Amino acid sequence: MSAKVKKTEPQYFGEIRQFYKLHTANVQIYQSAYGTTPQQVVDFARDELQKTLKWEQIFCVFDRDDHPNFENALKSATALNKKFKNELDEPIQFTAIPSIPCFELWLLLHFNCITKEIHRDKVLRELCLPKHLPNYEKGQNGFFALTRKKLPIAFEHANRLAIQCARYTIKNPYTAVGELVKVLIALSDN
Repeated sequence: MSAKVKKTEPQYFGEIRQFYKLHTANVQIYQSAYGTTPQQVVDFARDELQKTLKWEQIFCVFDRDDHPNFENALKSATALNKKFKNELDEPIQFTAIPSIPCFELWLLLHFNCITKEIHRDKVLRELCLPKHLPNYEKGQNGFFALTRKKLPIAFEHANRLAIQCARYTIKNPYTAVGELVKVLIALSDN
């Protein structure tokens, strides 16, 4: 008997899909059946892609946490980018959406700009402060709705982190979740 891992990411992106009324034919959200390590997420996405070859873009959302294969997963995702063609003979974009140290950094960026190295436990403690998301628990619904109006702030803070990471060798903290959120919002405009 195994315990089901509570993942916030599928809930969060599912809420975005519902809020912006993105049809399931255009946006599908999968939780890796292989496990939750970065490499397992990339491998699962690759195998699902090869089953259909219908999609234009694949996004693999995963955390750095303490996974030893994090860098390999980034390299694997990069190697898979445009390696396959869809049924329209167009190259399929394959993009890693990493968060360092964890997905919850993205939620915290709606409230604070975190620029110094931070452990995932501290991210969770700060996120659960009364002035942020005091009732936060992994795997629950409702966090997109609670943070949606603060998206511009989160985008700005995430962009600041991206610039900092490009300038220095320090990669913690960092999240690319905002890039995927922008892609989904853009789909709603079409």
